[in-house]
Amino acid sequence: MAGAVYHILGRTVKPHQLAIATLGTTALLVYGSTGGKKSEKAALPPINASSPEEEDFVKTFLKSLEEKKPAH
Repeated sequence: MAGAVYHILGRTVKPHQLAIATLGTTALLVYGSTGGKKSEKAALPPINASSPEEEDFVKTFLKSLEEKKPAH
């Protein structure tokens, strides 16, 4: 049985081997590009307030700053 055969760099490669290699390489590239550590939003330092009212004021002030911040 003579089937289709490709000669790549002096080696004989069957079509199904070429297809499996192509799919495997593509899958590895996709997996590699989507993996990795995701950057987390930086945590704020602790609020050292002398009273609960002061802590609430600081928290609402920081929230208002985040809302005013333009999106990039």
